[in-house]
Amino acid sequence: MSDGLSSDLEDTLQQHRRGSDTAGTLVVSDDETYVGDTLTFNGRNLPANERYELQWQTTDGRWGVLEANEVVGAQYHPRTETIATVRTDGNGAFDETWTVEQDYGGSHRVEVVETDGTTVASASVTILPHFELGNTTAQLGEFFTITGYGIGPNVVTNNYQVAWDNGNMGFMTGVMNRGTATARIRAVGPPGKHVLQVWRNYRGVPYLQNNTQSPYGPVAGGRQSQWTVEVTEPDAEPRTAWLDDRLDENPISIHYPDVDTDGSDAELSITPSSGQPGTTAFISGEQFPPNEEVDLIWYRHEGHRVKGIPITPEPIPDRLPTVTTDDEGTFQTEITIPASEGSTRPITAAVDGEEIAITGFMMQPSIETFSPTSGPVGTTIEIELSGVGWPIYENAPYFLYDNKPLGYVCGLSDDDGGGIVRLELPATGQPGWHFIDAYPCIFEMQEDEPDFELRPHLSYLDNHPVRPMPAYHMAFKIEE
Repeated sequence: MSDGLSSDLEDTLQQHRRGSDTAGTLVVSDDETYVGDTLTFNGRNLPANERYELQWQTTDGRWGVLEANEVVGAQYHPRTETIATVRTDGNGAFDETWTVEQDYGGSHRVEVVETDGTTVASASVTILPHFELGNTTAQLGEFFTITGYGIGPNVVTNNYQVAWDNGNMGFMTGVMNRGTATARIRAVGPPGKHVLQVWRNYRGVPYLQNNTQSPYGPVAGGRQSQWTVEVTEPDAEPRTAWLDDRLDENPISIHYPDVDTDGSDAELSITPSSGQPGTTAFISGEQFPPNEEVDLIWYRHEGHRVKGIPITPEPIPDRLPTVTTDDEGTFQTEITIPASEGSTRPITAAVDGEEIAITGFMMQPSIETFSPTSGPVGTTIEIELSGVGWPIYENAPYFLYDNKPLGYVCGLSDDDGGGIVRLELPATGQPGWHFIDAYPCIFEMQEDEPDFELRPHLSYLDNHPVRPMPAYHMAFKIEE
């Protein structure tokens, strides 16, 4: 201790002295950049022949979700990455080039850091968002693909809207995947030239002064955000009813009922662990009492959040069989997955009325009915969907007709409807093919901004909360 200073304060002063002795200069070739561009970092006025790390200050993003059900909102936390290791020359200088990796837009601090963690020089770089169109031509009923880079996390810049022929289709966001998002836009008719455009606004609808008078500058910092595309006649008739490819999934155990299995060694499993209604599955049991009847019990989630009825897993009798274990206390039985609400469907095994083991099946959505597939204007199209989930982020598929927003459906009620969502739509438009798409949406979110609620989530493929939800796709032909 010197001059009556505490040891902690003396250490702090020494650090400042060391910092002033070794403080250097870092200059970046561009103050503003895009993902995929190359930057040059010029370090100067540093000690000669020393090793340093170039550290990139950024964030990680995810959806805040409570109990795998209620969406809080987009959540971000700091992240630091070492993007290069450099060594100064005899003059205390270095030059390093780096290609900007996929990351969130906004300002990023770059630091030159010693081996002991001391920062000796720094600079800032701003990543601007931009969008790329994968194809400018698509057959009627196929898709155009838009990929956004450098999205968010700022509340203004993590919600971009896509318009087709000046109609607002829905939003893209880069909450996950480090600011990168993908949207597939249906090529709807008539064949010929159409316009795709990306807008920006935290309220979830396009702010039409984006590119003329916005305080945040143009949508993509000067890069293209509007494209003229061409829809061509199809080589074959479009598919009339299908879903995106589904992934193999596992049930979410937090959605199981509260069953006390601590005193039991019994194990219950199901193969496969996910699929649509009608899937053939095998339920297996081990370490059950030998030569005993086992009741298999199917659960659905009942309740109604709008009516204030809590949503809870409730047993449904007679959906699954009763089986008998063998001398080793094992069994296996084949079942057909019944139609029911989507998401986790708990299954328990009971002996003498006591549930002693539990597993679950991840129910995925299905188009049960789409009929008819052609007819004159005004024809009533009947649609039945099953496997629409009860959690917030999968409860309300949002329908578009020829890329125009129509409305949403709800996948849960307080009666035993068998998990089937039914709706009727009138066929409209000129003679030829017309397209109905239902995208996942976030029905409700605790945070108000940006406004992601009750809008088609076009970047659901790589940015939807919790589960990789598919979209529904349908086609109807208007006949004269």
